[in-house]
Amino acid sequence: MALYAIDNLDDAWAATREFLTPFSVKRLLVLAVVVFFVGGTGMNFPGSGASSSPETEPGTEPNPDLVWGFLVENALAVGLVGGAVLLLVLGFMFVGALMEFVFVQSLRTDEVRFWRYSRNYLGKGFRLLGFRLALSLIWILPSVAFLGFVLTGVNPIPEIGGAVLIVLVLLAILLFVLSAVVDAFTTAFVVPVMLVRESGVLGGWRAFWPTLKSQWKQYLAYAIAALVLTIAAGILAVILVGVVFVVLGIPVFLVAAAAVAVGGESVFVPIFAVAVAVLIGAVVLTWLLVQVPIQTYLRYYALLILGDTDQELDPIPEIRASVRKPAEGRDSPETI
Repeated sequence: MALYAIDNLDDAWAATREFLTPFSVKRLLVLAVVVFFVGGTGMNFPGSGASSSPETEPGTEPNPDLVWGFLVENALAVGLVGGAVLLLVLGFMFVGALMEFVFVQSLRTDEVRFWRYSRNYLGKGFRLLGFRLALSLIWILPSVAFLGFVLTGVNPIPEIGGAVLIVLVLLAILLFVLSAVVDAFTTAFVVPVMLVRESGVLGGWRAFWPTLKSQWKQYLAYAIAALVLTIAAGILAVILVGVVFVVLGIPVFLVAAAAVAVGGESVFVPIFAVAVAVLIGAVVLTWLLVQVPIQTYLRYYALLILGDTDQELDPIPEIRASVRKPAEGRDSPETI
């Protein structure tokens, strides 16, 4: 049995090459914005933190009232800061969900229509955001329960309290891994199905599930290959960005040093700040530009496998025919 995960390596590269050529600065910058939000979304392990409390007498139990007392006394500030952070995170997650459809539709049509696709797929973006939030809650809830027990010192079941906490940690890790796999397959395969079938997330999963179940070996091979490709691409991106950092960093700081030598110590702080800002901006821009072909390749790779396993769900039939019959070619790309 042929493995599409192997067969499509070259085809994905051919599709990527055709999509990104002829070279267009405007097109590349728009894609860099899209990739920024697509690559910037996802789930992260909850941050771990330790709470400090005043020293107590030996044998004295921690006082949970200290935590609640702090929250009550600073309820307004905590609420405002927490609300602002929550809105910011939700806003970023929504834009990231929306950009998934902008990106995939751009790959499907070979036209980068940022504003048109953003307007057309607002509803799908909200549905994908809701699905991702539901996935997050699956592993966040046991994590919050664990942190709540630790921070407040509450032991739910004194006899087996330690075992309960260990179970919560293991459960959170297991649910996180499962949620991450579901989210990855939703992004790679269900989002394109939603565009092909014009359905919601659950409808996309219902259409995709029989294919995943019957072709599970192909998708297992894809998962392994995609993981290896992602790691290799990440290493390559880091190397390229490191080279840019060195190449640009040396002249930038030489100019800054010369300016300080001429202007004296009074200009050190502003000159140094400008030099750092320029260097950081160049590194970030380089990282995003490098990510454009990487993310394009990885996404085409998944789209090709989806179509090979189920022709009815094929999101890129014309592009598939083009890369497998190079003589036919495609039209020049359009942007915005």
